[in-house]
Amino acid sequence: MRVESFLNIKVIFFKLKSLSTLNSQLSTILILISAFYSHSQTVISVDENLSRNKGKSMVLSLAASAVLPGAGHFYLGEKSRASAFFWVDAALWVAAGTTWLYSDNQLENARGYAVRYAGAEGAPKNLNFLSLIGNYRSRGGSLYQNSSPDNNEDYNQAMLRAGLEIDAEYPNKYGYIWDWGSSDNPETTARMEEYNKMLKRHRIAKIAFQVSLGTMALNRVLAVLDAMRIYRQTSANFSQLQITPFATPEHSGIFVNYGF
Repeated sequence: MRVESFLNIKVIFFKLKSLSTLNSQLSTILILISAFYSHSQTVISVDENLSRNKGKSMVLSLAASAVLPGAGHFYLGEKSRASAFFWVDAALWVAAGTTWLYSDNQLENARGYAVRYAGAEGAPKNLNFLSLIGNYRSRGGSLYQNSSPDNNEDYNQAMLRAGLEIDAEYPNKYGYIWDWGSSDNPETTARMEEYNKMLKRHRIAKIAFQVSLGTMALNRVLAVLDAMRIYRQTSANFSQLQITPFATPEHSGIFVNYGF
């Protein structure tokens, strides 16, 4: 509640010259006091926004914002802010879904490409294993005929040079064998490069998916904090009195602000 008092006051300086003039001056003071009250103007206005959410639950508004950004704002009557948080969250859901589908599609395409051009029949849809297929031309070595003349490009030979069993990470059986062909053939090299591009696109899309999820979480945190701020500003149940004097050529007086 805001109370404003506009007081028209004429300031008169009294100088007592003798005791005989005291009564007349006291009379003059009483007249001025009477004029003070008769010319005062009081304007009262109530800011309903200070307490429009006083009867609502802060816990409910915060919980709603955490589950669906914008729901808490809608509950508090902030429809424009609710719409903003909601559409941001909707856009992030679309981004997350799109990047996840694209990432999964690229991984599946890479697996199919390896089956077709590297003979990786039955290969699992596992990024770590499929990455090995892109890092080594073949897996054959001492047990399988290796078409690549360079043993440094064979996975089994790399394991043996590292002092490990060839099946220490993955079984050396059907589904885990591949061969892109000789490094002397430019076409097989181009196929390996195309395969690795598919895996790269998968990784980039996966990062974009993770960023979308992180941004969704951040959007919920911001929605909760903003809903808390709005609730505190619109559910006041305390009293506050503020008095501010003012003076202009036409008026002089005080502003009285009272919040409750």
